[in-house]
Amino acid sequence: MAGLEGVTLDRYQLRQLVGKGGMANVYRGYDTRLEREVAIKVFKRDDEELLHRFIREAQLMENMHHPHLMTIYDTGESKVDGVLFYYIVMPFMPGGTLRMRLRRSPLSLAEACRYLREIADALDYIHRRGIIHRDIKASNILLDANGNSYLADFGIARTTSDVTQLTTTGNVLGTVDYVAPELFEPHQRADALSDLYSLGVLLFEMVTGRLPFAAENQIALVAMHINKLPPLPSSFMATLPPSVDQVVLKALEKQPSIRYASGKALAEAFCRATTARAGDSTNGGLLVQGVPSPLQASPDTPTIAALPPAVLSSPRAMVTPRGPTRVASEHAASMSLARSPRRGRQPSSEQARFRVVTVIALFVLLAVVVPITYVLLTHNHSYAGGTQGGQSNSTSSVSSSFTATATPNLTATAEAAAATATQQAKNATATAIAGMTATAQAQAQATAGVLQTAIAGPPSYSDPLNNANSSATQAANWDQDSHCAFQSDGYHVTEGVNLVNFHGCLESGHSYQDATITVDVAISSGHSGGVFFRVNRSSILGVFAGYLFEVDNQGNYKITVSKDFSNPLDTIVLQDWTASSALKTGSAKNLLQVIVKGTTFLFSVNGTFLAKIQDSTYTSGGVALLATTSGTNADVIYSNLNVYPSTP
Repeated sequence: MAGLEGVTLDRYQLRQLVGKGGMANVYRGYDTRLEREVAIKVFKRDDEELLHRFIREAQLMENMHHPHLMTIYDTGESKVDGVLFYYIVMPFMPGGTLRMRLRRSPLSLAEACRYLREIADALDYIHRRGIIHRDIKASNILLDANGNSYLADFGIARTTSDVTQLTTTGNVLGTVDYVAPELFEPHQRADALSDLYSLGVLLFEMVTGRLPFAAENQIALVAMHINKLPPLPSSFMATLPPSVDQVVLKALEKQPSIRYASGKALAEAFCRATTARAGDSTNGGLLVQGVPSPLQASPDTPTIAALPPAVLSSPRAMVTPRGPTRVASEHAASMSLARSPRRGRQPSSEQARFRVVTVIALFVLLAVVVPITYVLLTHNHSYAGGTQGGQSNSTSSVSSSFTATATPNLTATAEAAAATATQQAKNATATAIAGMTATAQAQAQATAGVLQTAIAGPPSYSDPLNNANSSATQAANWDQDSHCAFQSDGYHVTEGVNLVNFHGCLESGHSYQDATITVDVAISSGHSGGVFFRVNRSSILGVFAGYLFEVDNQGNYKITVSKDFSNPLDTIVLQDWTASSALKTGSAKNLLQVIVKGTTFLFSVNGTFLAKIQDSTYTSGGVALLATTSGTNADVIYSNLNVYPSTP
């Protein structure tokens, strides 16, 4: 499928590859007869079963008409150099996918309400016609220029009247991140409620910017969907009201019958929850529109234990129905494991500090409880020993009298022990926190020292990036086109709002293994900018592969690695969006600094250390600069680039 840009299928010119899937690729194209931009989905596999799905998708979509379902303009087949290509022609969506939108930031509650209403209405429409989508996810929601959403990709959809499945490997198709837990039971067929679970996952992603479950492999991810409570959305977005938490958790219930019965019911409950005020619900604000509160415990609430590896061999054994209520302590435990660390990601200093303080707190609790327990148990034994069989004698009377007299002293002793232990605990915790704070400060100072050492000598490449004709710039062989241009104030990287929404400009004259890179960045417009390093670009498709240190105009940074930055599915987050007071917001200039040495990378901004990452995916490559859009065109300006050789 490589190299189809420029090919014409019947009257449709394929101009730019804008999306890749397992079954087909999507091209930005042009209809020469009607003179309009279109999206052309071209089947790319030599597989009869997949071709059957592709043709079936076209048939399903042609027979459905809804304002928030993708429209089919045309279908066909065309031979190019003796090779037969099957294709589907659809409207071109300049807003890209919802997944691309969520890469920038979570949606506001108003935006999430709007998108959920549109998607849910489309989903209910196909359900009424006996069609199960089976692949509801952010990358299958397309956005037009006005931000309207459209449900797309019916490649693995089935009808409720299907007697056989479209796969010989079972019914569990779709993306594991979104698949309902009951579909991992033997002989369980996808239905409307499993689609609605996927919609619940999508809703969680819309309001938090992340998925409820993440793991290093699909087996672990399946186990989390089956037996792990989802975290509260507000644990990631503190501004979300409890009413939103409650709606999302109901949508993600393990037991299908407890979920919302339709997309409309979910959308209406969520949109009401977004405007609910504290105390508007019953039971002290713990219930919203009949949705059980996660803070309400029930004696019938089952407990789900972690699955041992052996259980994974039995999908039926893995499914445990859950009741409609949840215990707060279960959520607290669940949230602590909400997201497994990605490859190469190291725990942050705050995470490490929290873990150590937690351990100290446990020891402190023991220090308080043990003395009290000992004293009280000793007291109780003395008291109990005074009587036997419910009768007293002179000895027992004396014993009883003695015990009664001694009780205030024992209580005072216990209280004194508790007070002493509590004070010791406070002192120990304060000492530990102070020690960790000092350690963190020392590490930051040490890292700052490493940075100062790394940039102490002369750079191997220095460029103000404001003169295309300078010898340094020409030797670096920077991209120069409509997206990459030198001006008097710096090197402008620009991008318009389209299906991809980002652009990178590469200097191909150098390749580095270990180096220190510093550059000034100012986000004049758009969402984010940043530095690609150890990056390489495909000569055929123009795909960027390597690492990216990205900053936005709101004071956040992110670190990723990818074999294709144009495809979110190929991108691994090494550190997700993190706020830093060291970053200037808006269009202010920030100095980005990256030390690259072996498998260790140190990231700083304006001389302040941000993060240390270890990863071994890529060992060498060039430098490139980024611009991404945010509903408006992007213009990111770079200046004063310096690349220093590696220090010993």
